[in-house]
Amino acid sequence: MLEPPPKFTASEWANANVVLSTEDSAEPGKYSTDRAPYQKEMLDAVSDPDVEKVVYMTGSQIGKTQLIKNVLGYFIDYFPSPIMFMQPTKDIAKEFSKTRIAPFIRDTKVLNDKMADVKSRDSGNTVLNKTFPGGYLTLVGANAPADLASRPIRVLLADEIDRYPASAGTEGDPLSLAEKRTNTFYNRKHVYASTPLAKGTSRIEKLYLGGTQEVWHIKCPACGEYVYPSWDKFHADEDTGKYYLACDHCGTLSEEFEWKKLYREGKWIAEAPENLKKYNCRSFHMNAFGSPWASWGKLQDKYEEATKLGTAGVKTFFNTEMGIPYEEDTETLQSEELYERREEYGAELPDGVLLLTCGVDTQDDRLECEIVGWGKDYESWGIQYFRLYGDPAYDAVWKELDDIILNRTWSYADGRKRGVSVTCIDSGGSKTQSVYKYCSTRWHKRVYPIKGVGGAGKDLIDGLPTKLKKYKTKLFKLGVDTGKEQIYSDLNQEKGQPRYCHFPKDHEKGYGKKYFEGLLAEMKVSKLVNGHFKEQWVLRPGRKRNEPFDIRNYNQAAIAIMNPNFDALEARSSKEDYTPYQNTTRVVKAGDSPKTRTRRRVRGGGIKI
Repeated sequence: MLEPPPKFTASEWANANVVLSTEDSAEPGKYSTDRAPYQKEMLDAVSDPDVEKVVYMTGSQIGKTQLIKNVLGYFIDYFPSPIMFMQPTKDIAKEFSKTRIAPFIRDTKVLNDKMADVKSRDSGNTVLNKTFPGGYLTLVGANAPADLASRPIRVLLADEIDRYPASAGTEGDPLSLAEKRTNTFYNRKHVYASTPLAKGTSRIEKLYLGGTQEVWHIKCPACGEYVYPSWDKFHADEDTGKYYLACDHCGTLSEEFEWKKLYREGKWIAEAPENLKKYNCRSFHMNAFGSPWASWGKLQDKYEEATKLGTAGVKTFFNTEMGIPYEEDTETLQSEELYERREEYGAELPDGVLLLTCGVDTQDDRLECEIVGWGKDYESWGIQYFRLYGDPAYDAVWKELDDIILNRTWSYADGRKRGVSVTCIDSGGSKTQSVYKYCSTRWHKRVYPIKGVGGAGKDLIDGLPTKLKKYKTKLFKLGVDTGKEQIYSDLNQEKGQPRYCHFPKDHEKGYGKKYFEGLLAEMKVSKLVNGHFKEQWVLRPGRKRNEPFDIRNYNQAAIAIMNPNFDALEARSSKEDYTPYQNTTRVVKAGDSPKTRTRRRVRGGGIKI
């Protein structure tokens, strides 16, 4: 006589069946929630019939990927259903399928028995589409609208949702498109997971706030009360190398090992339990402090490294390690303040300069340029801001640029000289072909065309350069929003900190009040786009010219492409001149400056970032 299968919660199913793969886990072998007890409730929320949505807003090192794979396995084996698994892009979905899902299915016997290998003849399975008795799994990218609107699904698993594009092509919000595919199922399930990004625009934060807002608390070794282990309670003793966390209740500083001895006694505490009935949603948040795998010493090291990158680095730390959206500093930065902090260099090049880069913007009647010096920890010095007048469609103005970036040198106080090492020229305006033509014969001299690519979360240099066959050169893509955030972060650094920005007092160098108004010409705002808030950079009220801001970004691209070893450069710098592309055409004398003209008047003062 056949008996019905046993009733399993998702955590019970995982404990009974899941095997962690050697290529996908630091602790391969049989899975157990006893190793990470916080995962039990996170899994069981999925198998609760009264819960429609489950949200995981977490940091790294808590096993988020394994959690969502366990949910997938539960619905394949125990509650077979049509399932959609979303990743930010189709390429990421393919890679996830090959490196994470394939080993998971292979090593978990109940899944392997139900799903044929992709390589098996007549399996009907592919990397992105898999069938099993009672259902199917389709993996999609949030950037592929056709895939999102393909078939009805009961279970939606959406991973890293804060990295989804604002729109899937022209079809609108990808998450909304996928959610519509579940409308015909009364027992639908939506599971969302992500490390958060910016506060106010984070998708995962919005979903988290619409749920029960359950926060993982750990037990104080001194008083036995439960504490949310936030970064502001963390203390590092540099002399002893010991790490402590303060208790909210008794104030005791207990060592890392004392807290971790009690990690199995942690518990979830809901801040908005009423949202379960309102929205059928349970939401969970925890950070790396609650993880048995996270070393507090390494967290301290990561934070120290993050601070060297300024606000951008600190933002990434709080997103990925603390699992919280980062709220940017609202401290006012004014153009007048930057103007007043200009300094006397004492020479064309201060001793800290180890490399020179040049950023070039093209306009209909001119090239607008800046030479920037770079030193250790990406400390920077504005060297010269100038304009070269002439139509970029003709050769004359480009020959003037040659004289500066290929032949000109700048001098240190001791007489050593240095030329420009890398130049990046914006190709995104109306002079694209002229830029390509110019760079094609100077690629070997590190003169590169670049094109800005908007959107949050992109790398400063977005992918590998694209070959331009007609011009025999390559095009670099610049993540402009990432670069702009980095510039504002750098400008807010205190003197003596990494990435501090210096500017010369000499009025002939081009760093007058108009320059700083242009450098701070833009601000980041949140705009409602298709029902979702999206961060955008816009001109501040009263500002018209933003070339200094853009050109400083091109210089950031140049130093990122160069990716220098500053220690090696420092060792060599004191011994020799560095004029890599000097030729006999014309060398501008050390005291000369490129000709500049007074720029158009811009109204408006400094405005809060």
